[in-house]
Amino acid sequence: MKRNIIVQLLVFAFMSIISTQVFAEESPFSLSFSGQYIPIVSGDAGKGSGAPDYDDAFDDGLALAVEGAYQLNPKFALLGGISYENYSGDKHQGISFDDLDILTLYVGSKYYFLSRKKTGWNPYLRADIGVANFDSVDISYMGVKADYWDSSWELMVDAGAGVEYKFDRLGVFLEVKARYLDSPSSASDMKEFSKADSSWSLPIMLGVSFNF
Repeated sequence: MKRNIIVQLLVFAFMSIISTQVFAEESPFSLSFSGQYIPIVSGDAGKGSGAPDYDDAFDDGLALAVEGAYQLNPKFALLGGISYENYSGDKHQGISFDDLDILTLYVGSKYYFLSRKKTGWNPYLRADIGVANFDSVDISYMGVKADYWDSSWELMVDAGAGVEYKFDRLGVFLEVKARYLDSPSSASDMKEFSKADSSWSLPIMLGVSFNF
């Protein structure tokens, strides 16, 4: 009797392991983590004669991003993500800019040229839409501080391409995107001077993905 129970338990454990393994191999979910370097491409960070461009007021950005994806089929995936970005403030014509912090929330999709069920190299295209929260920015001139931008939520759109090398459940990827950010909100103290244009940047992402 005890032997039968032990055999049944072993069979049940074996079937559970096999079932879990099959489910893990067929699961459409994945999670990725990436670091980003974000060169600023264009955009005026103010208005009027002598107003700075974004790359005059801030250095290129560094960021961390987390994304979750659902694979609809072997070549097409839906995703959602969040990133935190920091741009060190620079000095322009004697005016010092504080650091700029941006938080982005977005949804998007990826199209893989090859089946993602296979291991090896796989190029892909992607596009996203979401919102970006600009943190407030101060400026200082000859020891006098003033508000430059107020905190605000703005539109974000991007599109790009990448390549992933997939192992069994682990993947590494590199991608480049062209990204549009709507203009931040001007602080009332600065009137017209701090009214910025929208901006373009070129996020370069290097990351790792875990496939469940």
